[in-house]
Amino acid sequence: MYRSEQNNHPQQLNQHILTNYRSLKRRNEIFTVILILVTLSCGFLFSLSFITENHYPEKVASYDQQLVTLQQERADIESGKITETKKSFDTVLQENLDNLKEYPQQEDNYSVVVEGTDRSLVINKNNIFVSDNANMLDATVKNKIYDLNKQLAASTNGAQLEVVTVSNLPGGEDIESYANKIFNQLGIGNKDENNGVLYLIALDDREFRLEVGYGLEGLIPDGVASNIINDDAIVDDFKDENFAAAVNQVVDRVFKLMNTKTALVDSKINQIQAQKNSARFAHGGLFVLLVTLIMVSLFLIVRLIRARKSLKANYNEYQEQLAAYAHEFDQEDTQSLFEKIKQTDLYYIMLSDYFLIASRRGLRRAITRGRLLKNPTAQPKAFGRILIGDTLYSGNGDILTTAYLASNYNSSNWSDNDSSGSGSGGSSWGSFGGGSSGGGGASGGW
Repeated sequence: MYRSEQNNHPQQLNQHILTNYRSLKRRNEIFTVILILVTLSCGFLFSLSFITENHYPEKVASYDQQLVTLQQERADIESGKITETKKSFDTVLQENLDNLKEYPQQEDNYSVVVEGTDRSLVINKNNIFVSDNANMLDATVKNKIYDLNKQLAASTNGAQLEVVTVSNLPGGEDIESYANKIFNQLGIGNKDENNGVLYLIALDDREFRLEVGYGLEGLIPDGVASNIINDDAIVDDFKDENFAAAVNQVVDRVFKLMNTKTALVDSKINQIQAQKNSARFAHGGLFVLLVTLIMVSLFLIVRLIRARKSLKANYNEYQEQLAAYAHEFDQEDTQSLFEKIKQTDLYYIMLSDYFLIASRRGLRRAITRGRLLKNPTAQPKAFGRILIGDTLYSGNGDILTTAYLASNYNSSNWSDNDSSGSGSGGSSWGSFGGGSSGGGGASGGW
């Protein structure tokens, strides 16, 4: 603000006005150049992405070709033209796959330390697919899981469904991290296909997780896995400690997804389709973003150019007024000249203290604000408002209230006290709303 100019010489005031004008003009030009560069850059990216080197059709064609190939492979598998090779398991847990017959009643247990933790899992060599460390499952459930894996061994390329129960989680581990460590250490599923599934249950922690191998993520994505294990009926069975029924339901639903000759192909089809949809969304989003930036930048450039012309017109008018005042007053009458200068629009613009004049409307607002601030009692307030006496004006010069001290515009009248008279000791404004946020994955509890 320029409040100390009442005793200044007209030449000094004129110099302040011209300096402010040149600064505003220079900032206008800088912002215009920046927006022109933004427009040119967006135009170049638009041309590169959608005109000269538009690779999107090639990507779509590539995805479509992969889908056609996979769908043909699926049809060939279903018709029997392709017979998938049965592979033996590569890890200790897979050694007995070729010899699986009827469920063996005798157990042959050994212990496996889970890397990165202080816990071990007990594995039955005669039924590697169930590690019931929490003693939650009966022989019937274990037999069923064994038989389901026999069917997977016969109809898929090494897919495995593993069920592990533990009394509680190791210190420093959550259900997701512990499941991931068990899955990778045991090597569930075929090494090349990554088609294993682990169902981990932590009894005392009342948590469970369905960990899905990468090869089946297209067939059993997070949402599907979550729907399976967090089904109301399954959760209710856990609450009622009917663990056998709960586990039975989970393995049945997972098995139906895994036990098909085309499970891996279906998973790949789902993944390719998801990649295609993602590419389409990204391509469309980039198109909208670039077009929006170009249009907005052009709009702002036009506004800045018009504002600069209007500002230049105010400057020319100011120069004409100075020339007329020079003939109207004697050289000795500096006070009259000083007061006349303080009635010009360029002076009001200087008083407004605007950093940038970005539009003709902004220029008019600056002049209006300067006129108000010329009042010796004017006080700038938040949001561009101005208080003169007990009257509050908006940045446009509109009167907001003529009783500022008693109005809600006055922050001293704000209160967090409860006005309802309930005696609660204060209002709820400013308290947390009770929202929550969780990570991805398919975990749950009961």
